[in-house]
Amino acid sequence: MRDREQRLGWIERLIGASYDGPERNNALVVPTSTGNLAVAFSSIVEVVPASRVQPLALLPDTYCGVLTQGNTIAPIIDASEDGLAEGGAPGHVVLVEGSGCVFGLRFGGAPFVVDLNEVEHVDLEIVRGKALPAGPLPLLDVDAVAAALLALD
Repeated sequence: MRDREQRLGWIERLIGASYDGPERNNALVVPTSTGNLAVAFSSIVEVVPASRVQPLALLPDTYCGVLTQGNTIAPIIDASEDGLAEGGAPGHVVLVEGSGCVFGLRFGGAPFVVDLNEVEHVDLEIVRGKALPAGPLPLLDVDAVAAALLALD
């Protein structure tokens, strides 16, 4: 199995970015139902097909399913309205880790890579159901999201 750096490098090459070097500060930008959302590469565990998402009985409404990753069961949040790419194909899930917790964001559409050193961005305020802000690219604060999800009853 490939290590994390190899997988992230593969994502960059696949999507067409050529950002490399020790000062690399890349983010994967995923389309959501309310606008584009950036996820820092330092938080990404893996990107997998959404067809691997499985339902789980009695899962809170916040989640659309779970994904097993080794010995871990990661809850998945649907960041798009239906989790489908164009043409009705299942989208993808970006698995992220923050505050010791792994969770995923299911999205449809085509992601792309940006260099956060070259793009104006702002940390995303966590408000459920709110449209993403116009202007600077919203950057997901994975640790804050993990804390917010853990605080849900």
